[in-house]
Formats: sequence, structure tokens, C-alpha cells
Amino acid sequence: MNRLVALFVAALCINAFAVDRMWDIRYTFGPDTRPSPRWGIGVGAVSNYGSDILFPANITMALSREWNIGGKVNVQSIDKFDQVIVSLDVGGRYLINANNFVELDGNFGLNRNNSTAVVLTYGNEQFISKNFANFYELRAGALQGVTGEDGYVKFAAGMTPTLYFTTFFRTYIEINMSGSIGNLTDDFMIDIIPKLELSLGPARVRLDFDIGIMQKKNNDVQTIALYVISAL
Repeated sequence: MNRLVALFVAALCINAFAVDRMWDIRYTFGPDTRPSPRWGIGVGAVSNYGSDILFPANITMALSREWNIGGKVNVQSIDKFDQVIVSLDVGGRYLINANNFVELDGNFGLNRNNSTAVVLTYGNEQFISKNFANFYELRAGALQGVTGEDGYVKFAAGMTPTLYFTTFFRTYIEINMSGSIGNLTDDFMIDIIPKLELSLGPARVRLDFDIGIMQKKNNDVQTIALYVISAL
């Protein structure tokens, strides 16, 4: 019984910020269609409008025109640093062409018994016009870090309509849906994530608003996030 309670508390801590834990298991800050520069870095801060805050930082690298790799560290403060949870994500992306990619990510806990997870992603971006595009994403995750104790495989699907206002400013509205096979009734989520992004030279500044719209018991979460991403 104590073990089940501990797992439940850990799950709440892990899911305090992301629309779904699997959404954040990638070396980028959420879905990102852009190929990595030769070297890139990023930092961010995510708040649930309370006493918890998440600090992610990543580094990316383009090995060639087709292969990108990266790593991301998440430092999560619970109740004003009463608890600190640290995890590491490492991943690689193969660019099939300018509009399609396949990515594999693994997530590992560094300072607590955070469960391991592996996630496979297929992404596709379609430009409808010069100023409007749609990004589609299909994901499959395995191991307890994403499926929970009773799940087997978790699937997610996302769509992100994007408006390009000049080359400097973009707006996104991401719609994300996920659920676990074996635990679908308790682990099915739908979220809407409006985003604003501004390019400043080699850097990008992005503001995200995560809004859960499905089940109150596992998705009644709203967060705000700020990310700064730059080529070196």
C-alpha cells in the first residue's frame, strides 16, 4: 500500500507541469519542426501559477544535414524547493526530408526513483501557404515513465496550426491528445496550447500557455512557460 501511495505522489509531482508527461520527453522544448543549428542551447521556466516551478535547459547539435542530437535537463522544484526532482532526456532525430522527421528519445531520473521512458516520434509539417502551416505529430511511448504502472503503451497525436507574421513573429495553437493502452479511462488527456514566438537574430523567445480541457482528475492543469533558444 505504501508503495502505491508513493507512486501516486510521484506521478502527481511529475505531471504538475506538462500537458502529459510524454509531451515533455524530448530534447526540445515541446514540438519543434526546426532542424538544429550546428550548436544550439536553450533555457526555460515553467510555472503552474503556484509554488512549483520547472527549469529546463538543453543543448542540441547537427551532426549532418540528416542527423540531429540533443540532451535536456529538467530541474523541478516542488513547493518552493521543498523537493527537487532532476531528470535527463537524450534523443536523436533523422530528417527524412525538409518536412518529415523521425525522433527517438529516452528519459532517465537522476536524483530520485523516476521511472525510465522511451518515446518514438514521427513529425510532418505542411505549408498551406507562405504564411500558414500545419504540423502533425504521432508519438508512441513505452516503459513505466510514460504509461504508469498499469499501462502498456501510450500513444499521442498532435496538430499545430501556425501563422507566420513576417520572419520574426509566429503564433501557434497546438492541440494534443494522448492515452495509455491498458489504462485509457484514467489516462486520456486533451490539451490546447497557444504559443507566441519572436525571433531576435540567432535567438528565439517563446511563450506557451497550457490549458487542460478534458478530465478534471488528471488534466485540470494550467501552466505558463517561457523559453529562450539560440544558435551558437
